[in-house]
Amino acid sequence: MEERVKCNEVAQEILDLAQNLFQERGYNSFSYRDLSKQVGIKTSSIHYYFPTKGDLARAIVVRYKEHFNEAFSQIGTRSNDPKEKLELYLQLFIDGFRSCKRVCLCTMLASDFVNLPEGVQEEVKGIFSDNEAWIAKVLEEGRDSGVFEFKGSPERMARMIFSALEGSIISARIFENEHRLSFTSDWIMRMLQPKK
Repeated sequence: MEERVKCNEVAQEILDLAQNLFQERGYNSFSYRDLSKQVGIKTSSIHYYFPTKGDLARAIVVRYKEHFNEAFSQIGTRSNDPKEKLELYLQLFIDGFRSCKRVCLCTMLASDFVNLPEGVQEEVKGIFSDNEAWIAKVLEEGRDSGVFEFKGSPERMARMIFSALEGSIISARIFENEHRLSFTSDWIMRMLQPKK
């Protein structure tokens, strides 16, 4: 049992370091050798846990997807108000950028999409789809209860909101200015306010 826990800890350390490298450099900009130096194990040991770089990337994306699903659940537990739910969701992006000044993993992998193995591409699409579907559901709840007003379908508006967030993360990183992200968040909330 102790050996299994230790293996799990090593695998998690590899995933953590690889995710940081993905977010800083992109998919093709580091090797298992880079990881082995930082983790302090041989590259063959990394291959034991993740036989290919595609396997490693897929594990990271699946874990990231689980992170979002957990966040959706926590937001639902904290509030039933659609406006507050959306505010909490937008704050996830601001807090994430503030804590590490990195581009969101979704954004980095999407920009490197053509270089990703097919299975990883599908997982990345899944993260985008999950986020857009969650936002659309909150938007629909908000429109039904009168706290949001917008034209078109909730799905279309959700795509616009998610795209705006992802784009503002890139801009915030380039200019080292988190206010670009918080400005986008404020704009989204103002745009959805019912017209008087």
